[in-house]
Amino acid sequence: MFKTLLTTLILFFTTATLVAQHPGAYLPGYPGAPVRGHFQPVKIYGPEGTKIAFAADGKFVERKETPYCVGLQLSADYRLRITDIPLHPGKEVFPTVKVIGRTFPPQGLELEFPILIEITHEDLELALSGKFVTRVIYLEDPQNAMPIPTQPGAPLSVDVGDGADPLKFAATLGQPIAIVRLGGRVPDLNYVDPTFFHGFPGWVAFDKTPQK
Repeated sequence: MFKTLLTTLILFFTTATLVAQHPGAYLPGYPGAPVRGHFQPVKIYGPEGTKIAFAADGKFVERKETPYCVGLQLSADYRLRITDIPLHPGKEVFPTVKVIGRTFPPQGLELEFPILIEITHEDLELALSGKFVTRVIYLEDPQNAMPIPTQPGAPLSVDVGDGADPLKFAATLGQPIAIVRLGGRVPDLNYVDPTFFHGFPGWVAFDKTPQK
């Protein structure tokens, strides 16, 4: 079973497998080649108590409680480790995050306007049960906004159904800027598999130096 969701960010954010952010806070992003030296701020939310870890130097680094803000390079696939999942002690999920567009907030306010990604408890439970979940986050085009009531800061999730292409669907509503995939491979943490970690792309924890 595949579950595809659209995440819409309106004003601050809303989530689904097409994610849209309001262009009042952002200029349109764009898909394409990586920008050398640019780390796009991304803030990841999870169920209360969950922790996430990114990889560096051939392993997952220290786990951090969500929400957690990092800088990611465009077009790179990042492997995450999610632990401390409510109602599932000892279980772990290893999603990937890929930023395919960037935002253009006012200079000096980059960390005030990150791409916001929410991974829900339902997403994690589906992944633990062997299902696949895809979330696409997009910048919303006001001319094509879905007629669904929302509140600032309240995530809006739209299930586009099995067999649908969430990336193409998101493109009809705005500019896709990030993709999250859950389910599938579980690593042997005693063995370093570079393919599982997609080559360990560099990232930034904004209170620390870049992780190479």
